[in-house]
Amino acid sequence: MKHLILLLTLLSATHAAIATTPEDDKEKALLVLQTKCNSCHVRNNPFRIFKERNMDRNAKDIYKQVFVKGRMPLGNDVKLTEGERETLKKWLEANM
Repeated sequence: MKHLILLLTLLSATHAAIATTPEDDKEKALLVLQTKCNSCHVRNNPFRIFKERNMDRNAKDIYKQVFVKGRMPLGNDVKLTEGERETLKKWLEANM
């Protein structure tokens, strides 16, 4: 019984440590957009620079270009890590 209680306590603490709020997810996604996406957009598509104020309205397009069509990030200069992809996907799925 002690082992079960200890296991449940550890699982609960682990879950609490990795649980995030929608605001946390948005902030993390914005960091990915600013560091990975904006590095090219600033040169090649300056009207599509991602900022906190416009990222929600661009969510569907971001999802389509990154996850459906696989067009972004463009070329070989910028790569998204698996963690960055998951960060974007989590935020996008909450905003679509």
